[in-house]
Formats: sequence, C-alpha cells, structure tokens
Amino acid sequence: MQPNPPSTSRPPQYGPPRPAFSAGPGLIVGIIALFILVYFVDQAAKGEVAVFSGIERRITTQDFHGTGCTAIFGGCQIDLRDAEIQGTEAVVNAYAIFGGTEIRVPEDWEVVNRGIAIFGGVNENRRHTAARAKRLIIEGAALFGGVEIKN
Repeated sequence: MQPNPPSTSRPPQYGPPRPAFSAGPGLIVGIIALFILVYFVDQAAKGEVAVFSGIERRITTQDFHGTGCTAIFGGCQIDLRDAEIQGTEAVVNAYAIFGGTEIRVPEDWEVVNRGIAIFGGVNENRRHTAARAKRLIIEGAALFGGVEIKN
C-alpha cells in the first residue's frame, strides 16, 4: 500500500471570499495627509498655530505688514488694535479647521475678506468709521470652523 501524497489544497473558506490587499487608497490618503502637514508647518513659520489649544496674541508693532493664524480644533485670537500699518495694506492669513479665529482690528481700518468658508463662516462684526486710510486683507479658509473680525 502506498502512502497518500500530502495535500496541497487550501482549507475550506467560510463566507464570501476576501478581497486581495490594496495599498492604493491608503497610500493616496497618506500622501494627502503629508502634504497637509507640510503646509501647516509652513504656515506655522508665518504666524500662530493652535492645535487642540488656544492662542492669544496682541500685536503692537508700528510697521505691521501681516501675520497668520491657523486653528485646528482650537482657537486663535489676534489683537491688532494697537498696531499701525505704514504702507497702504497688510495681510492676515486666517485658517479655522474645526476651530475658531478672532481678529480684532482698529475702527479706522478697512477690512477686505478674500477667504472662503466650507461648512463654516466668516463674520465681520464691527463698527465702521468714515475715514479708512489703511486696508487689512483677510485671506484663508474656514472649514467646519469660523473666522470673526471685530473691533
């Protein structure tokens, strides 16, 4: 009697067949996350970043050109009421992602909103005066968050 050769078949599978492993979607999400991280690190060099925390800054420079603030699940407050613009305009880059950013400006500054809101909002809630010699440009985005401009 001859011995039976070893079986090379797989054990039976129960349920639907499992799909083969694919790194495509995970790789794409990882690359996008890496680009977002590099972007926010770059923004941190240009201003303030609050991640799961809060930041309050009072800027009193007499030659203000601009700053940035990024709030991710946190809050950022920038007070520009004691600052002066020597030229005609300055730029604030404000990003709020599941967080909030508050910018306080002097009454005699004109505010120009160039930001976008996606499931969020940008609110200008301030008093206006007749004389507007200086212009503050607000750029950035509010994604599930908010940017508020007030006096």
